[in-house]
Amino acid sequence: MTEAVHEVLTADAVAPSIVRRLFRGWLGELDWPSEETDDLLLAVSEAVSNVTDHAYPPGSVGEVIVGAECVTDGDGGRRVVVTVDDHGSWRPPPAWHENRRRGLPLMRACTESMEVQGTATGTQIRMTSRPVPAQVAEPSRLLDM
Repeated sequence: MTEAVHEVLTADAVAPSIVRRLFRGWLGELDWPSEETDDLLLAVSEAVSNVTDHAYPPGSVGEVIVGAECVTDGDGGRRVVVTVDDHGSWRPPPAWHENRRRGLPLMRACTESMEVQGTATGTQIRMTSRPVPAQVAEPSRLLDM
């Protein structure tokens, strides 16, 4: 089982789909509950989509860097901490924003916490999942004697 994910992708229209597929497999390896998997996939996909739509000027090529790790808490539960980074810049919201500006509230609703840090050299979104129970080890198989 891989406890961490790190992927650097071209920030284009295909990136959200690649990230969803990668995270679905990784969360499956962690035996993450399906309803929490769905929420994390939605949040991560939205964060990557925001990078592809907003971080870089039209016609330029940029990167989106996605990292995640599974951490345990003091109560025996697990959480996934996800970071989505870009090297773009903040741009003003478009004048026409019908059906826009819902991504950050969506990511907050799908996670326990979500923070956005914008700097002159890029933006980082950091999300922490809601806690789930510790992974149950497979029962050992005893040989019949």
